[in-house]
Amino acid sequence: MRELPSRRDLLEWTARAAALPGAADFFAAWLRGQEGHRHSTAPPEPPLLRDYKPQVFDAEDFAALEAFTEILIPTDDTPGAREARCAAFIDFVLSASPAAAHQQWQDAMAALRAAGFHAADANGRAALVAEMARPEVDRTAQHSAHGAYRLIKQQNAFAFYTSRAGMIEALDYRGNSYNETFPACTHSEHQRV
Repeated sequence: MRELPSRRDLLEWTARAAALPGAADFFAAWLRGQEGHRHSTAPPEPPLLRDYKPQVFDAEDFAALEAFTEILIPTDDTPGAREARCAAFIDFVLSASPAAAHQQWQDAMAALRAAGFHAADANGRAALVAEMARPEVDRTAQHSAHGAYRLIKQQNAFAFYTSRAGMIEALDYRGNSYNETFPACTHSEHQRV
């Protein structure tokens, strides 16, 4: 699999996507959006996102991408990738990306299909994602779709944490303010040096 796009690439592609016809409507809806989450006071989800038609992915690949993004950032007491419409964001930005990025995504979706992700049920998909992720923690492990996993993970995180759902609902971003104190992480696995 090719080198992952840099953050600069992602920002450039997002800027290109902003110049597309309909971009103002898409991004305005995407930044507002995410009704349906039980803890949200956000306005109702705009029909543009609810009825989003993929521009780059076919229906089967788009459904697989949605499922994959939801496994990576599930909905819990805060919104997840589903509420943030990460797959729609990835598809829309990819529509303004160079041909090499399109090829990289076609290769990634082919790797997912070959690994059986498209045909698997929800539990099977979660198990496949865990297998694909294993090389991140076990350097001796390998998986043929690890490159696809990394690409989707990278762009899913970018999409989620720049969305209203990720930035405001999950991270509780309140604008340009500062914290007087920074509480320490309480996760035992992060206490090791």
